[in-house]
Amino acid sequence: MRQSDISLLKVEIESTFSDLERIVSEIKEAIKEIDSSIPTYRDKAALGALLHSFYNGIENVLKRLAEEVDRSVPMGEGWHRSLLRRMEGEVKGRRPSILRKQTVGILEPYLGFRHFFRHSYTFEIDWQKLKPLVENIEMALREFRTDLENFFSKLSQGQRETFGYSSGDAR
Repeated sequence: MRQSDISLLKVEIESTFSDLERIVSEIKEAIKEIDSSIPTYRDKAALGALLHSFYNGIENVLKRLAEEVDRSVPMGEGWHRSLLRRMEGEVKGRRPSILRKQTVGILEPYLGFRHFFRHSYTFEIDWQKLKPLVENIEMALREFRTDLENFFSKLSQGQRETFGYSSGDAR
């Protein structure tokens, strides 16, 4: 993978962050409207849809990295969890780790909720389980962004050679 390809991938991922920030903003607005009242069925369904979209955006970034950098995306049952966990580890000769263990731990409940949301009725959403995800979404996005910035920084600060990314390399 050439340095120019890495730069293009970084730009592509940055545009996804704009979408993720918009989702976070929408959740914050919804929470202001809910205030201290108990959320209605519609409130929970709307927040659930936004959280589902949030993790889908995270997962789309991880899939792009797996496609372009790892050159493979996990397959089969459980591929979503495998993808997230794979990003925690270094791939010798290819790339440094992308996510810290702490960030994987922060994102796992969002992955779990995404699975629940896709396979359940929205009236089954439990506010006590949804609330921490809503409350921590800004922190989750911040940690995810920090890890990706660190990953791209490692690639551009001399670790390119360590992981097979010299500036003249072709795929």
